[in-house]
Amino acid sequence: EYGITSFTYRANKPFAPHLLQRALDAMLDQTAPFDESIVLRAKGFVWLSTFPQLQGDFSLAGHSFSLVPGNPWWAEIDKEHWPPNLEEAIAPLWKEPYGDRQQEMVIIGQQLDKEVITNALDSCLLSEDEMARGQDVWNEMAADAGDPFREDWDAAIDQVLNGDESGHGHDHQHEHHH
Repeated sequence: EYGITSFTYRANKPFAPHLLQRALDAMLDQTAPFDESIVLRAKGFVWLSTFPQLQGDFSLAGHSFSLVPGNPWWAEIDKEHWPPNLEEAIAPLWKEPYGDRQQEMVIIGQQLDKEVITNALDSCLLSEDEMARGQDVWNEMAADAGDPFREDWDAAIDQVLNGDESGHGHDHQHEHHH
């Protein structure tokens, strides 16, 4: 009755952080190309070109989103430390040379134009040429364009590495509100 639908966006290349930020801002503001689709909720995990070791935990609800460091990708963990049967369970997701790194976001909303949303998110992915140039070039590109997630992600990672997960009165989430 409310016309609420959903779909899962998937891709096997990393997002350029500045392009993803721009797309998520447009999604929240309901400006082009998101002016016809009303995204009510989205969640999942993302692969940022600047943080190949960690999944990004993504959540969007209402007029804000967060994108914070999550678990390491399985490709970053020596297989001898994997749980039993994991290798066969994730085999369909595994793409060399990047392993299980991927984008997977469930988009929920009204009047969703899947093609427009998919094209908008695809435009945030690195190109085939950029993929071929490797991690050092990806980092340079992000440094040149500005990485809107770097400061918060570095702080959150430092907090975990230093053993301080106490929630010491503030958080390190990248929040965007309207």
